Amino acid sequence: MTVPQPMTPADLKPILTVSSLLLLAIAVLSLFAGESWLALLDSVHWTVSAGTAWVIAWLGTLHGDAGQYWYRRWFCYGTGLYFVGQCCWNLQELFYWNPFPAPSDVFYLLMGPCFTCGLLKALRRRVSSARLRAVKLDTLAMTIALLGFILALYLPNAADASALELAVLVAYPLSLLSAASVALLALPFLALELTWASGLLPAALLAEGCVWMQWNLQALTGTNQGASILNWGFSIAGLLVGVGAYLWQAERRRTAPVRTYRAVLRAIPVAALLVSVATLVLIWFSAQPQTAEMLIAAGAGGSVLLLSALRHSLLSKENGK
Repeated sequence: MTVPQPMTPADLKPILTVSSLLLLAIAVLSLFAGESWLALLDSVHWTVSAGTAWVIAWLGTLHGDAGQYWYRRWFCYGTGLYFVGQCCWNLQELFYWNPFPAPSDVFYLLMGPCFTCGLLKALRRRVSSARLRAVKLDTLAMTIALLGFILALYLPNAADASALELAVLVAYPLSLLSAASVALLALPFLALELTWASGLLPAALLAEGCVWMQWNLQALTGTNQGASILNWGFSIAGLLVGVGAYLWQAERRRTAPVRTYRAVLRAIPVAALLVSVATLVLIWFSAQPQTAEMLIAAGAGGSVLLLSALRHSLLSKENGK
C-alpha cells in the first residue's frame, strides 16, 4: 500500500477560491438585503466557512504522513464537530427553536478541546515527560489566568444569566484561547521554524477565541447585530483555523531559532502573570468593582504564581540545576 504524498498549499487554491467567492457573494448580498434576511445570510456564510475548514483539515489528515496522522486527526475532529454544531444551529433557526444552552453549543464547544488534544499528542511524541508536564502546567496557568479575565469581563453584565448560561458563555472563548496557548507553547518546546505556516494555527485559534469572547459579551448586553463585522469574523477566523490545521507540522527544522526559544521558555510564565495583571486593571477601572470579581482575580493570580513555581522546579530538576 502506497502512502499518499503530502499535498502542497497550492492544492488548496481551488477550495479556498470557491469558498472565498461564495463568501464574497454573500457579503455583497448582505449590503442590499433587508433586515429580515441578515440572520439567514449570516448562517449561510458561517456554514460555508465551517464546512470548508473541515474539508481542509480532513485533507490534511488524509494526505499527511504517519507521524502527522496522530495529531491531525484531532484537528479534523475539532473542525468537523464545529461544522456539525453549525448545522444544528441552522436547524434551530429553521424551526425557530433557540434555547440556551442548545444542542449546537455542545458541538461548537468541542473544537477547542480537540485542538488541545491534538497539540498535546504532537508534543507527547517529541518532548521529554518533564517538558510535557511543563507544557501542561503552562497551559493550566494560562487557562486559569484567562478564566479570571473573562469572568471579570462578563460578570458586570451577567446579572440576568444563570450559572449554566454563564459557564457556557465563558467556555467558548476559554477553550479556544487555551488551545491557542498550547499552539504557541509548541513553538519553543518543539523548536519549530518560525514561518507563516507554523504561526497561522495559533493566530487563527486566538482570533476565533477573541471573536467568541466579544460576541458573547454582546449577547449578554443584547447588542448583537446581523451581518456585522464581528459576525464575519467567525467565517474569516474559521477558514484560517482550517488552513492552519492543514499546514501545521510538529517536525523540527534546523533553521529554528533555538537560542531565542531558550529565552522564551524561561519567560513563558510571565505571559500568564500579565493576563492576571490585566484582570486586576480591568476590575480596578470598572464602574463598580465587586467583591466576587476581586476574589476571582486574586485566586487566579495566586494560582498562576503557584503553578509557575512548580513549573520552574520541574524544569530545573530536568536541567540538573
